[in-house]
Amino acid sequence: MITAISAIVVFAFLIFFHELGHFSIAKLVDIKVHEFAIGMGPLLGKFKKGDTMYSLRALPIGGYVKMEGEDEHSDDERAFNKKSLPARIAVVVAGAVMNLILGFLIFIIITNMSGSVVKPVIDELMEGMPAQKAGLQPGDRIIRIDNTRVHIQDDIVFYLMSTQDRPVEVTIERDGKRLAPIRITPEYSEESNSYLLGYKAKVEKLSFYNIIYNSFFKTIFYSKYVLFSLGDLITGRLSINQMSGPVGIVKEIGTAASIGIGPLLMLAAIISINLGVFNLLPIPALDGSRILFLLIEGIRRKPINPEKEGLVHMIGFAMLILLMIFITFNDIARIFGA
Repeated sequence: MITAISAIVVFAFLIFFHELGHFSIAKLVDIKVHEFAIGMGPLLGKFKKGDTMYSLRALPIGGYVKMEGEDEHSDDERAFNKKSLPARIAVVVAGAVMNLILGFLIFIIITNMSGSVVKPVIDELMEGMPAQKAGLQPGDRIIRIDNTRVHIQDDIVFYLMSTQDRPVEVTIERDGKRLAPIRITPEYSEESNSYLLGYKAKVEKLSFYNIIYNSFFKTIFYSKYVLFSLGDLITGRLSINQMSGPVGIVKEIGTAASIGIGPLLMLAAIISINLGVFNLLPIPALDGSRILFLLIEGIRRKPINPEKEGLVHMIGFAMLILLMIFITFNDIARIFGA
């Protein structure tokens, strides 16, 4: 029961924020909105205020904001297709932006709950490990690994996952001065199942600045993680069988909820950021594809035939449904050990 309730609450919350982004900007630029829906499929309840019907639907797998002139031509002055190109792009991109903002806000809550932040600053060196051998000292702040800027400790951990035991150039700041890069070869740790430089990071008490700083770069970090994962999927380093769909996500939400509010919030933040980044990809039926069509319209100075665009989105939606069915089957197979 806790799994079902937690999953419904998390999905509904993330969907609401996504659609609220589209809805708010549509209202701001005076587009007529026919329906603001949370969920898909059969109608559970509705009420109308002004031009808009607000509805709750049975399947918590999505939502939509139905606007006049979005998928068809309309002569109404308040129609989507009558608004300026920047206004329409703002409406489309707003949903994904709201998911990223929500992830950021959740990370603020999580950071406050933790009571401290971990900084990419050496607090203590591990005996005989690469960092000590290379001459690093307590108090050194790691600001770059190779050509990658380091903002939070997670940046270092993630980068070493990809380089493994390859030597890296570590740039540090010591006593306010930036030193020349130091070449270090990470060492594998069986205890943590990861490659390490060999130090304990500094833990700092909370301040307004480091709460905002840490939460912002956590959001950036997980956004990059999504893109790297998609890159691994395209290049074959990550198998499609390793992806999780709705069933797998529900299971993870239930597990997180049974542990406590902290893990549940963490998972909600990560899912929200995933939704935000994924929706910006130029895949038919997603917001990114609609943005692409609008940009093409701006280049060619005339709109694309809405029927042709609608056909592309319909085909893309069908392909996404098939992908979801495949991933769901894999989720179920993993759960039951098939």
